[in-house]
Order: sequence, then C-alpha cells, then structure tokens
Amino acid sequence: MNDVEKVLRQTFAGAEARVPPTPPDLLRQVTVRQARRRRRGRVAVAAVATGLVVGVTSAVVWRAPETQPAITPQPIITEKLAPPVEQVLPSVTAEVSRKVPNGEAFTPKLFIDSRTMLGYVSKKGYDPAPELWTYRVDSETFRRLTTIDYPIAPVDSLAIGEGVIAWFKYVDRNIHIMTIPVTGGTPQTVVSFPAELDVDKVHGDSIYGVDLAIGDGKIFWSSTKSGGVNQVPVSGGEPSFAAGTEGLRLFRWPWAGRPTDERPVGMTNLLNVSTGERLYDPVRAQCDVIWCITGDQATRRDGSQTVDLPGSSPRSLVADRFVTIDHVDEQGRKAQAIFDLATSQLGRLWIQNDREASPTLYTDTDMLYFKRGDKWVVIHNPDR
Repeated sequence: MNDVEKVLRQTFAGAEARVPPTPPDLLRQVTVRQARRRRRGRVAVAAVATGLVVGVTSAVVWRAPETQPAITPQPIITEKLAPPVEQVLPSVTAEVSRKVPNGEAFTPKLFIDSRTMLGYVSKKGYDPAPELWTYRVDSETFRRLTTIDYPIAPVDSLAIGEGVIAWFKYVDRNIHIMTIPVTGGTPQTVVSFPAELDVDKVHGDSIYGVDLAIGDGKIFWSSTKSGGVNQVPVSGGEPSFAAGTEGLRLFRWPWAGRPTDERPVGMTNLLNVSTGERLYDPVRAQCDVIWCITGDQATRRDGSQTVDLPGSSPRSLVADRFVTIDHVDEQGRKAQAIFDLATSQLGRLWIQNDREASPTLYTDTDMLYFKRGDKWVVIHNPDR
C-alpha cells in the first residue's frame, strides 16, 4: 500500500462518520436541485487528503464582461403539466437498476453505444478497487468488465471510443492512462508522464489530473491545471502535442476550449482538435457546440433558428439537445421537466411537492439521470 492510499484510507474512514452520505462520484457529478442551482462548467475539485484535482464536464458557458442588472424570471404558465418523460420521449429514456446482481450500488457514467451503458460499483467513502460494469438496456442485464486498482477518482475521468475505455490513475507522482476493451479485460497502461502539482509543504501537495477523449485512433488528454492537448495512439507509442491547443482543455471529443473565470465557470472559443475548426461565443449565452440558451430561448450558435422554451429558469443544456426547465400549469402545479430541442417535445421528470423533497437530478455532458424507486431514470442522446 503506498502513502497516498494510507492517507486516503485514514481520512475517508474518519470523515465518513462525520458527513451525510454523498453520491460515490461526487468529484465529477454536477447536481442540479430544483431552481436554486445553475449548471457549472469544467471546474477543478480538490479531493480530500491527496488534493487530487479532476475536471467536471458541463456545457460551455460565456458571460458578457459588463455588469448586468438583476432580473427576477417570471414563470411561464402552460395549460397543463407535460406527460412523464418516458411517455413523450421513449427513445431517449432508459430505466436502469440501481443495483448489480450482487446487490452493490451501480452508478451510471456513459453510454458505450445506444443500448449499452457504462457505470461503476464502489463502496461508500473509500474504495481501493472500484469495478466497471455495463448494463444492456434492451435485455436488462449487467456485465462486470474489470476492477480498477485505484480509488474513486479514476471513474470520474472515463472516456470511450475506438473500441476501448480509458481512465487515468496517479501513482508515485505520475499520471498513468489506462485502457481496457469495451468488452472488458485486464487494464493496460498506454502512456505515463509526470503529474502537474502545486507543492505545499504545510497542507500537502495538490496533484492535478487530466481530461480524456478518444478519437481518430488516438487517446487525447489535457491537464486540468495548464491545459494543452496531448495525444498518443490507442495502442500506445510516443506521445505528441496537438498543435494550436496551448492552454485549451478538452470539452467533448473533438472539441477543446479555453477556461474562463467568468461565472458560471465554463470554456470559450471551442477548437475542433480533429479538423481545426473554431467556434466563437454568442453574447451572454450558455452554449454547447450547436445550441445556446439565452433567457427563456434556445438559439442555434449560427443564429439560424430560435426556439421559445415552454418553461422558465433553464439551467442545463445536456447532450446539445435537452434543456432542464421549471414547468408550471394553470392550477399552479409545479414540475421539473426537460425540453428536447431535436423533437420540440416536453417531458415531465417529476411533480414538485412542498411537503416532500424532490429527487436529485444529476447532469453530465451527455446525459442526465435521477432516482425513482429502485431504478435510475436516464435521459441520453442515442444518436451520439
């Protein structure tokens, strides 16, 4: 057991008794709870004990530099509440068991293909060996892929492409990028390099992780501290720097962007690492690659289409397609809903009840999900 694992084990064991339970992938998840939180961009989060810093993936966000007057949004009233999302958008909605066959908790992460979800199993608090599992939506079956020989952080850096799953681990001040086939297997090291870190002899060093993406037969990574996109063949070999990416961080393959200090935190001026295409940012907009949100409207980045949203307080733009909004009907009933920009359909996630706590809605770059009974309800773009 190395020093990092010893410190982690001691710290998490003591902390677990003092804090309320949290989602096992807190390092990367963005939690949206009703109307009080807006989705944040990629931010650095320091892990307790090691100071490990990993990226949180979210929509690209831009804010105008001038100060804007505070505006209290007015609710948009509709005749009646929308039907449940699984009725309106069955092709993008999946129900997934929250437990694998041995009874341990399963957390969704990414889709390998339109019907196969990748997730992981990890013990609460500290787990030195999380497991990767897949879930087939059509057959409702789980399959164990591998065990990761490193605690929680790597499951927050998962990337999929070119027939492999990749993540990173930190050992002896080096970052190791690991892969397995999407069908499972023994993890292999593709490339290793010194980690970036901030030395602090009093409080301990802060070690920075990497953002990962896979495409064009290569694995790409960017430091969560200094940025810059590097690449190596999926099969391994000599790494190289991707020209023109100085200071950029990976957002979603093939796009990388420049972090900004504006609030909410995000990235601007997207660069297509594969083709060299650049996208610039509309004024005062929250953008993905194609769509942007401004006020209660969605607008294509190129200005070719504008859509009025059938609700208020849009907070998240997921998979460049789904917008989370507040939904109110003429009777005053309130609901959390998503609007699908691809089909112009509105689906209800749940009805809000002042006497009961609403579910927690977890949003990521390419999907969103929440608990309903013993299932995860997952909304994703099957075309990605």
